[in-house]
Amino acid sequence: MIILHELKKALVSPVILSLIGIFIAFNLFIIYSYSHVKEELGILTKLVDQFGYELNEETMHDFNLFYNKQLKKLNKITAGSYESAAEFFNKNKMIDKEHYSKKELTFFHDVLITENYYFVSLDIDGLYRNIDLMGEAEYQINKYHMSGTATETVRKEFTKLSSRLEQIIENGEHKTLFFDGKIYRMHSFLFENIFLLIIFEILILVVLMTSFIQTYEFENKTYQLTYSTKRGRKLAFDKLMASFMASVLVTTIIAGITLISYFSVYNYSGLWNVPISSYFNAEKQVYISWWEISFIKYLLFGIALVYICQLFFTAITFIIATFIRNSYFVFIMFGILFGCGLLLPSIASLDSNLIFISMMTPFTLIMNPNIWFIGGNAFYGPYYEINTIVIWTILLFVLCICTTKIFRKQDIY
Repeated sequence: MIILHELKKALVSPVILSLIGIFIAFNLFIIYSYSHVKEELGILTKLVDQFGYELNEETMHDFNLFYNKQLKKLNKITAGSYESAAEFFNKNKMIDKEHYSKKELTFFHDVLITENYYFVSLDIDGLYRNIDLMGEAEYQINKYHMSGTATETVRKEFTKLSSRLEQIIENGEHKTLFFDGKIYRMHSFLFENIFLLIIFEILILVVLMTSFIQTYEFENKTYQLTYSTKRGRKLAFDKLMASFMASVLVTTIIAGITLISYFSVYNYSGLWNVPISSYFNAEKQVYISWWEISFIKYLLFGIALVYICQLFFTAITFIIATFIRNSYFVFIMFGILFGCGLLLPSIASLDSNLIFISMMTPFTLIMNPNIWFIGGNAFYGPYYEINTIVIWTILLFVLCICTTKIFRKQDIY
């Protein structure tokens, strides 16, 4: 009952309720503002429904027949002899909309998109044979001016990544259909834009609610009465549990509504089990996941990381609020700590493995949700996310226990 009472304090706050409403409305606006591409995305889902997402010999044969049939139909409608849809559009940059119906114009555009997927599919193997990961390792070492043991670590990680690349080619993970990343950038849109919005919105709410719960008695001048009761100083533990519950609740509300809305707008039918390392998912460069991870698994792992990181931020805020008894100052102090966490790698030595250790903070972890579990970055090894979670779980567990014990002996008068 005490924990629920503490939880209610934060959840009925007009500020918290208003922020939740504003954040959800903003997220929905961002999602729907990009919805103009959903019709084009639907072309791929139709192709996947027809052929499946694996680009094997059988699929490519059927894909070829389908594409040629579509191109033949285009030529029949236009009374032309175009060798590709791209040629038709290049020679007819100002298409006579009065001569063709809306349905026909849509069909021409659909053939062009289908053609793009087909021709790119033919070149995938050649593209992957030319990937030089060790060359990329040397490029990043020179780019960041690394030296000493740091360079050895980077080369070792990229050697592992090269082996993983060979596995991807052997398994055929790369030869799978997905939304064309170079055109639509759906991976970045979901995991960089939407996820980053979700993370920071929940972060703000978590810090506000935890600081509000922890400092409530001090700000309302009831601490002498509250902490002199039988439960007394043990309330710190109840407040911590209430803060964790509040964190999970707002994470579920914000992430749940946002992601349900996202997948209601953008149809991923038939694509849930496509490997995240699919060539078509790539944007600037190919994605090479450290393990064979499907899109749905990547999404679920990402959601799990969001929950875990918000619990970390709850614990950090609880520790700060135990010593600083003003919710505004707690928020400011958390902001300073967050900034220091992000700046830590910039002051770490680039000639030792300390640079990689300095990256293992939840503050740095949440900044790049689009490359979680993906290799190719000199600073993120195969177990970066796991190591960060394990280290901070142990660290914050110990600190929270110590903080509650300190609070029991702390002079609050």
